[in-house]
Amino acid sequence: MANPFDSRLQERIDDQLRLAQLARSLLPDARVPCFAHMRLAMGDRVRDVLLGPHTRTGGPVAIIDWRSAPLAEVFFSCAEGDDYEIDDGERTLTGTLIERNLVGFAAGELCEIECVEGRLRLIDGAWHLETGATPGLVLRDEAARLHSSSPADVILDAAQRRIVELPAGRAVLLLGEAGFGKTTVALHRLAHLRERSGSDLRAGIIVPTEGLRRLSAALLERMGARGVEVWLYDRWAAVEARRAFRKLPERESQDASSGVIRIKRDPALRSVLADLAARRPGRRTRRRDLLHIFGDRELMERLAAASQQGLGAGMVAEILEHTHVQFSHTAEEEFAHVDAERLETLDGRPMDDGTPMEDAGTLDSEDYAVLFELDRLRAERAGEQAAQPRPYHCLVLDEAQEFAPLELALMGCALAPGGSLIVAGDADQQVDPTACFSGWAGSMAELGCAAYETEVLEISYRCPPDVTELARRILDRGNLPWPPGPSTVCVQFPSECHQADWLTRELSVLQTSDPRASAALICRTPESARRQFQHLRRGLGLRLALDGDYQFVGGINVTSVQEAKGLEFDYVLIPDASAAVYPATLAGRRALYVAVTRASHQLLLSSVGPWTEILQS
Repeated sequence: MANPFDSRLQERIDDQLRLAQLARSLLPDARVPCFAHMRLAMGDRVRDVLLGPHTRTGGPVAIIDWRSAPLAEVFFSCAEGDDYEIDDGERTLTGTLIERNLVGFAAGELCEIECVEGRLRLIDGAWHLETGATPGLVLRDEAARLHSSSPADVILDAAQRRIVELPAGRAVLLLGEAGFGKTTVALHRLAHLRERSGSDLRAGIIVPTEGLRRLSAALLERMGARGVEVWLYDRWAAVEARRAFRKLPERESQDASSGVIRIKRDPALRSVLADLAARRPGRRTRRRDLLHIFGDRELMERLAAASQQGLGAGMVAEILEHTHVQFSHTAEEEFAHVDAERLETLDGRPMDDGTPMEDAGTLDSEDYAVLFELDRLRAERAGEQAAQPRPYHCLVLDEAQEFAPLELALMGCALAPGGSLIVAGDADQQVDPTACFSGWAGSMAELGCAAYETEVLEISYRCPPDVTELARRILDRGNLPWPPGPSTVCVQFPSECHQADWLTRELSVLQTSDPRASAALICRTPESARRQFQHLRRGLGLRLALDGDYQFVGGINVTSVQEAKGLEFDYVLIPDASAAVYPATLAGRRALYVAVTRASHQLLLSSVGPWTEILQS
């Protein structure tokens, strides 16, 4: 060995080499037979347990699946010397964690051991001990940790105050990079107009995600602006549609595919609706009209041909089948003649739940704008008044780049004559392809707004400077400095097990040392978020926030890019900044840009395997 070790470290190395050989004999075909090792004292005996990709038992050492084995919780939740008590569903496992090691392999051979003393590496045939700190969280200063900050507390600059104080009745389009204060300025303008006009002014905010709805409501309350309606678009449209159109079902579908959603939000749908309005000119718009639209193969094939969004034959087949199910009878309706008690399920759920027919008798949230547009076309032909949503004197649309054209047109109808419209957004954060965003001029035209003032905010109030620079680099806006600055940490891992150990340790420190901080682990997709949550819940208290149920103060949220839009957190951790998850495409760049720009104090990027090309460049 090139540098001296005490006997304990040498024993640890020899021990891990022996265990690696045993692991190889149990999993001879695995590229990496194990990721970690635990030595456990269980009563009168000591047992070696390896964490690996699969479970194998029966030999001198056991390998357990690091993702699912109950005993794996010991590795992620205990330090050396800790006692443990684990319920595996059949019995309670108790003991003491004597020794804990992470191990790494190269070309099938053990080459790295991470333990309490540091990191042991095999270099040129000799083992070396590295004791430097692993990159990780840099906690906020003590003063910042004593209180919780809020975007509502930002002091507006002169340009922002000018926008807030514009006369009532003016339409404003607020643009700017992520973290430049669009939401804050929009809410301050709404609060200012409401203060000047009194409680008689009906004001509303409509946003595309539940997390942003909750944040907006909390910010308004902090600003003292009470009585403002804050809506998730889907819920607002549902309420207005059920008020305007008779006998709409209460249930919404749970199984609409992305292809179905793309078709129902496509701008080319307008020509299909115009055709239906001419063919079926009756003045009464009903739910059954949706069957004549989305259940008509000829109309759907014509829409696919006219679309610029690449709608294929598979999507046409999906929407025809989906519509067929929606207009089928539910099991309760089909068996209405049977005694009601015999139709009750054990869990109290509808009989169709979990079956191919679970969407029978439902609507899609995208249908509401379709019904309003069809009714408008019919009313126009008949020279009559179309169904309208209830009007607002002041209306705010935030993250407006995520609304589809028909949705924008519907919301535009909700602005009272002479009312004040406030639209906020960022084209670079447009991540939902089904929105068919084509630019701000088109969006404002859909809203029926011919005259408006555009204000581009120029100053960042959220992200540290190096995070802002990295975000611009992600969007390929010039040759900005790299490697990252003091607020950005990048760490690469050989396996998800190694990454989960690092995340658990770092977030445990955060929960202990900065408990008031907000943190988000932002994954590209909801599926990835669920997987990370399962990995980390064994050693941490955290929240899976895929329905907008965020902890904005004193909590760790596991979420996805789409869910995190419009929000901010003190600490942001991106665990999947890899080539496979974030390809160097426009969609990949925008998604990574959104994730990165949620950070107000520190950003941690990590990857299992190769980094995304967006960062490699």
